[in-house]
Amino acid sequence: FAVTRIITALFLKDTLQAASDDVEMMMRENKLAKARVTQKLKALFVVADANKDGAISMEEFRAVVQHPKALTYFSALDLCVPEACELFEMLDDGDGSISYDEFCTGVLRLKGQARTLDVVSMMRDNRRIMRTCAAMAEEVKHIRLNMGERRG
Repeated sequence: FAVTRIITALFLKDTLQAASDDVEMMMRENKLAKARVTQKLKALFVVADANKDGAISMEEFRAVVQHPKALTYFSALDLCVPEACELFEMLDDGDGSISYDEFCTGVLRLKGQARTLDVVSMMRDNRRIMRTCAAMAEEVKHIRLNMGERRG
């Protein structure tokens, strides 16, 4: 009976070690895959940034999505061109352009588990609402200060 327990324990130890190695290998593969995607996104961003100012304008973005290689890459990321244009609009903070970090983060977010366009859209809308609320709070603060000065 003791020999059976020892054999079972050794077998279990080897199995758990193999599973642990598999998890580590999967983590390394995921990290490498993310690095490859990030490299491809950087290459795509560099091509899209025609004027080399470090940001992509809507005009530059529209031009690059006409390129067959870009369309293929967006397709490989499960993004169709209308979604890609919507992605640009979502990432644009109102200045008419997106930086590499904004572009990369947005695409990776859509490629990840929470990849629905609605989630990203809600995040964009939430940022806009927060900026509007902050501006309104500042206006109310100024109005209160002005009213206090008039009363005093």
